[in-house]
Amino acid sequence: MTDSLTSSKNGVNVDLFFIPLNDMSAAQTSLAESWLSDDELAKVRRYRDPKAQIKGLQVRAALRAVLSRYADLSPHEWCFEYGAKGKPSLTAKLQQQTGLEFNLSHSGDWLLIGVAQFDGVESGLFGVDIERSRPKTDIYPILNHYFSPQETAALLALADEASQRQRFFDLWALKESYIKATGLGLAQSLKSFAFELKPFEQLAAESLELSCQDTGLRQACGVASMLNVYPHIPLQIPLQIPLQIPIHTLDLADSLHWQTHFGRLTEEYRFAISLAHAGNAAIPMTLTAQLSSIEVLLADY
Repeated sequence: MTDSLTSSKNGVNVDLFFIPLNDMSAAQTSLAESWLSDDELAKVRRYRDPKAQIKGLQVRAALRAVLSRYADLSPHEWCFEYGAKGKPSLTAKLQQQTGLEFNLSHSGDWLLIGVAQFDGVESGLFGVDIERSRPKTDIYPILNHYFSPQETAALLALADEASQRQRFFDLWALKESYIKATGLGLAQSLKSFAFELKPFEQLAAESLELSCQDTGLRQACGVASMLNVYPHIPLQIPLQIPLQIPIHTLDLADSLHWQTHFGRLTEEYRFAISLAHAGNAAIPMTLTAQLSSIEVLLADY
């Protein structure tokens, strides 16, 4: 899918990888562990729940396998650094060498990895999020804590509780993608910015092909071959906001233009992309999506 509302030759390519988190065999677990740094292994082993340990291992191994598709580096050769609030990124040396920006998110049984490549423009801020709707969450007592007055009013104006609940998690995905892009995480108040997410029938949807070479995997996951994506979700932010911006990307004095996309993977899961670059106008964004699996990613090595 190519952003049709911009015409500059310079732009960004964003690839999304949707990966279900399933059990791994002993051999797969051993291979995945061999890719991780000592620090990453220690973080994984700090989880008390064995299932959480497996998911933590899968997330880190999948990221390394995906990144190795873009550069002549083996999965164990990737090195990362972390911002003040924990946002991961490539080391400055590797970012300069590969030109890659990435972000990842996992919720429930799904992992989303986003890889961005800026072409002809300086690298920018990039965040993705995937969210599972939770039917038992009582959304109403927490609306005023996390949503702006405009977002809360628009949500409560929807016809029924089911629609309001879906909208809650839609907005949550958008907000998470934004604070993950800035690198501030929940240190930034979710009420300090707002998305104008209209009912979907009022939005222009674009079709995004979800490529997958394994028909059985697609059927097992219950996902369609084409996804509806809603580009250019309006965002209102303060004029001044501190950002975690690595030295090798943007200057703190730069003005940033934000582009945000939203989509649904299934009825239960939704995803969002937030991207910013130095400038005053949108840049073309080419978006692709792939459905893969831990087994496939590990089998490449």
